[in-house]
Amino acid sequence: MSDLSGKKLSRREFLKFSGAGAGLLLAGEPLFALLAPAANTDNPLDYYPSRDWEKIYRDLVNADSSFTFLCAPNDTHNCLLKAYVKNGVCIYLGPTYGYGKATDIYGNQASHRWDPRCCQKGLAMIRKIYGPRRVKYPAVRKGFKEWVDAGFPRESDGKVPAKYLNRGKDPFVKVSWDDAFSIVARAMDNIARTYTGDQGRDFLVKQGYDPAVIEATGGAGTQVVKFRGGMPLLGATRVMGLYRFANSLALLDSKIRDVGPQKAIGARGWDNYSWHTDLPPGHTMVCGHQTIDFDLATAENANLIICWGMNWISTKMPDGHWLTEARLKGAKVVTVACEYQ
Repeated sequence: MSDLSGKKLSRREFLKFSGAGAGLLLAGEPLFALLAPAANTDNPLDYYPSRDWEKIYRDLVNADSSFTFLCAPNDTHNCLLKAYVKNGVCIYLGPTYGYGKATDIYGNQASHRWDPRCCQKGLAMIRKIYGPRRVKYPAVRKGFKEWVDAGFPRESDGKVPAKYLNRGKDPFVKVSWDDAFSIVARAMDNIARTYTGDQGRDFLVKQGYDPAVIEATGGAGTQVVKFRGGMPLLGATRVMGLYRFANSLALLDSKIRDVGPQKAIGARGWDNYSWHTDLPPGHTMVCGHQTIDFDLATAENANLIICWGMNWISTKMPDGHWLTEARLKGAKVVTVACEYQ
């Protein structure tokens, strides 16, 4: 080690000069004034000369703007959440705390006990928004697009040739929005026209459908266009939106068969909601309608709650507190399921 003149310094000499320099710095008035109050107080931050550095940490969660959106994962809660945006990017999500302000047409106001409507899945939704597997553009399965481009060829029994039916194996092809809308509309139109009238009835017979099922179509090809409200579409259109769209295909039937509103028939809406996933299968049979989330609030009035085929704590997270509070009030909970809840 050497100084600026090139003279060699021993370790002892280096430490001696370093100690002297530190002493001169401590003797300086500005630094002494900075440290002196801290030595005479229990809370040095009360006298800290500058706390601007804290702004860095506040800015981490200080959003430029926010907006409210509908969170619709596979649990049908459809909670209203708030997204916080910074530099054009959603940085985090949170509850809106507005459920207690809601009123119906009669002026009845909801309880604030519904808030906060949010769960771990909702908070993690931002990972889907910016995740690498998110859908960035319209796409269609390669085989299906080839079938459409070939003019919807069919076998003698009306079925689509097997070479076009490689679902799960075909890659997806990027298309424009206009092409995507056109493919969907043309495919539904082709299906409805193919199975309308005598030709459609003959195809269904060859495919082995029960005579009673064929008769129920009434000769309308729109009846074989089956709509199942899968979860992605349920999120976008709510539970009944896709079924209402199925009914609207009566407009297509009216055009194809040239019939009026009284005879036009829409498509089939297959109920996917009451009989799968975490939903209680007995609910529809007992109550006469599909499971409605606000029914969960009545749990606090029950003395006995039977969770049959439904893991409430795992799949009804925003409403889990109703079950917990009911237990605190003395309600007995019986679970009939293949797992512990």
